Order: sequence, then C-alpha cells, then structure tokens
Amino acid sequence: MLDEQAGSAAPSRYFNQFRFLERSLRTVQAPLHRMGGALLFAGQILYYLPVTVKHYRKETLARMISLSFGRGSLVVDGGVISVLMILGVAIGASVAIEAWATLNLLGFGALSGVVGGLANVREMAPVVTGIAFTAQAGARMTAEIGSMRIAEEIDATEAMGLRALPYVAGTRVLGSLIIVIPGFALALLGSFAISNAMITVFYAAPEGTYQHYFVQFLSPTDLVYSTVKAAIFCAAVTIIHCYYGYFASGGPVGVGVASGRAVRASLVAIVVLDFGLTVAFWGLQPTFVFTG
Repeated sequence: MLDEQAGSAAPSRYFNQFRFLERSLRTVQAPLHRMGGALLFAGQILYYLPVTVKHYRKETLARMISLSFGRGSLVVDGGVISVLMILGVAIGASVAIEAWATLNLLGFGALSGVVGGLANVREMAPVVTGIAFTAQAGARMTAEIGSMRIAEEIDATEAMGLRALPYVAGTRVLGSLIIVIPGFALALLGSFAISNAMITVFYAAPEGTYQHYFVQFLSPTDLVYSTVKAAIFCAAVTIIHCYYGYFASGGPVGVGVASGRAVRASLVAIVVLDFGLTVAFWGLQPTFVFTG
C-alpha cells in the first residue's frame, strides 16, 4: 500500500523554481561558447603563422595576389587596392567639403588643412580601409572557405598531410597583412591630394596657408599609429571571415548566412577596435599645439 502511494505521488516541485536559472544560463552559454571558439581560432591562427611562413609561401603569395587585384577588374570582382584608391579619393573630397563648409562659417576656411592633417590620418583612412577590406575581400574569403568546407576540401587537405588551419586561414591573414600597408598608403595619399585640390582649386583658398597648417598637424607618429590601426582592422576582419567560413554548414544557404554574419561582425569589430585604439594611442583628451 505504501509502495502504491509512493509511486502515485506527484514529483517534487522544489527544484522547479530553479529552472528559470537554467534557461538563463543556456541563453548566456551559447554566445560565450561562440566567443570562446572564435578567440581560440584566432589564437591558433596567430600561433601557426611561423608555420605558414615556412611551409606555405606559394599559397600565401597566391592569396596576396588574389586579395590585391582579384581578377583584374576595377571594382566588380576586383581587388582591394583599386577600391582603396577610389575610397581614398572619395573620403578626401568629403572631408575637404565638410571642413571648408564648417570653418568658412567662422571665416577660417583656409584652416581646413588642420582637419585634413588630423581627420584623414587618425580616423577616416583607417576606418575606410577596414570597411573596404570587409566589402571587397571579406565576403569573398568567407564564401571561398565555406565552399571548401561544404565540398569537404578542407578535410581533403588534412588527409593529404597539410595543416588545414595555417594553409586555409593563415595564408589569407598573412596575405592581408602584407597588402594592407601599401593599400593604406595609396588611400592616404589619394585623400591628401584630393583634399588639397578641393580646397586650393575649387574653393580658391591660399595654398600656402593650407599647406602650413596641414604639415603642422601631420606628424610621423600619427602616420605610424594610423598604419597600425589599419593593419589591426584588416587582421581582425580576415580572422572573422575565415572563422565563419571555416565553420560554415548547411550547404550553399549556410555559406550565404555565414557571409552575412561575418560582414556584420566585422563592421562591429572595426568600430569597437577603432574606439579602443584611438583612446590607447591618443588618449581621452589629446592635446594640440596651435601656432599661427
């Protein structure tokens, strides 16, 4: 009789009140798991970079050429270099127009060189470099690596005795770091040239005044910091896109979803890294010495 009553008794509700905590932990666990996997993936890529340099030089050169020039076209299916040059000119013109329109309200239009020497170098050029790399090369890398994963080509490289991570992802990271410096330099020079032309030719400002303040606020330290920012942006973008492509699943639809998520994550990473690096390099309250 006691056994029948015990078997028919309702289960204890003592632990039901803790189920909401279990559900909350599950919702937090998934993003933390993905973040930890991404950090581990990035750490392994950086750890195996010496292996990439030693054993996969030809593949690194091939990836570098593909990222730089693509199939030789200017924009569509082209490389990063042409897009950086076009965006450098566009950013230089935009900065010059806005700087002149704002400063000329106060009668200081000729001081637009101050903005050209600061805004282009510290913020605009590195951010545009990261965005251009995301738009032109990032989605392509995710699609390529994702297609390799879906077609089991990555498994085939491991079966052939090749290390898949440095061969597939490490070569692309190394290639992007090699091409970002000349590409960034071209974009920066283009922005300088078009800013000078817009202020001195279209707005007829004194060229000597513009050059004086431009050179005064353009320091070699800022150029070095700006180049470091651009390199970090491109490395982060490449690692993010390689990660999403390397772990893509679900056929062609899964590759497309991975490309979209990689682009979104890359843009967020660029903004966050830009804020952190700007504060690290120039501080929260940068000082400027302004002389006539």
